[in-house]
Amino acid sequence: MAEPYLRVENLIKKFGPFMALNGVNLEVYPGEVHALLGDNGAGKSTLIKTLAGVHQPSSGQLYIEGKPVNFRSPRDASDAGIGTVYQDLAVNQLMSVTRNFFMGRELKGPLGTLRMAEMDKIAHDEMLKIGIDFSDPTQAVGTMSGGQRQTLAIARAIYFGAKVLILDEPTSALGQ
Repeated sequence: MAEPYLRVENLIKKFGPFMALNGVNLEVYPGEVHALLGDNGAGKSTLIKTLAGVHQPSSGQLYIEGKPVNFRSPRDASDAGIGTVYQDLAVNQLMSVTRNFFMGRELKGPLGTLRMAEMDKIAHDEMLKIGIDFSDPTQAVGTMSGGQRQTLAIARAIYFGAKVLILDEPTSALGQ
């Protein structure tokens, strides 16, 4: 069998004397879907934040394609192909779809000017690819439904190279 894209070995995370994760082992192969279930306080969010580079493990090791990695930030995890969509979706409701899509990764032209028309088209096309058709990528995110906002966050992660997509409480933003 091929190497897992993501492997976690004996991951431990402590916050002072509190043991949040105690020896987690996990392998994620391309094309797989995993669900993590547990009681409140069981460590689900801590595991997600550790895989996403928000927390550094107290001990244990993460591997990407068989190579050991140490994420010092969410950008490190993102650069390694770990995309995370948090339950709060990490979007600014007052900014446009496009500005949220490219937040911190804007396309710039000569003299640092933003290439807005190109970014508008990419944001629109990427959301259309996963089933959300909207006519105006300049609309404020606050005017979108919870499902549309979640799609925005997922489309953004995929566009920027997520090979493992982690959804933290993925149904919390959805209506009935």
